[in-house]
Amino acid sequence: MIESQLRPNNIIDENLISAFSRVKQENFLPESLKKLSYIDDHINVTDNCFILKPLIFAKFLNILKLDSSDTILEVGSGLGYTASVLSNLVKDVYSIEQDKNAYDQSIKNVNYYQATNIKIIHSSYRQDKIPEIKFDKILINGSVNSDPANFLEKLKINGKLVCVLDVESYSNIYLYNKKLVGYEKIKITSANAPILINYIDKEKFNF
Repeated sequence: MIESQLRPNNIIDENLISAFSRVKQENFLPESLKKLSYIDDHINVTDNCFILKPLIFAKFLNILKLDSSDTILEVGSGLGYTASVLSNLVKDVYSIEQDKNAYDQSIKNVNYYQATNIKIIHSSYRQDKIPEIKFDKILINGSVNSDPANFLEKLKINGKLVCVLDVESYSNIYLYNKKLVGYEKIKITSANAPILINYIDKEKFNF
């Protein structure tokens, strides 16, 4: 993954490279999907759960410019894989997962990995149960079809959120910078990711 997908696409920050090298993706996948580890694509685990393509996830981290003192929120647990990578880069990781089976598996995987700075929460993405704290950084591990206003509210002033925004047949990575009033929205590059949060249609939440 590192030599074939990340470095050739200008992911060269050694802290990021080191974090990816410490966490083996195959350890987070069910036996039937281990053969798909490190393919250059998203990995669909169930109809409601997937692991984001490594290059897209790495680009998110590159864009956010993580600091070791950060408290970060990730939306979509990726079976605990992405949270475990993040745990090597920041102070605290909060991860929310909407699908109950994926949440249960994420808990098991993170416990096996023995990361002590990860908290996984089972919650709807649109009506989240995140503690009343503000985050330095937020990343959404998939695409959304509208500005993620509920998560922008959870950023500290000058905090950053990154996601794939898919609207009107255009799909791009966007960086949101929280301001004292409102936020700045910057298009970074084109990218595709499975839909994670559907803000438009009626929500179905798997308890």
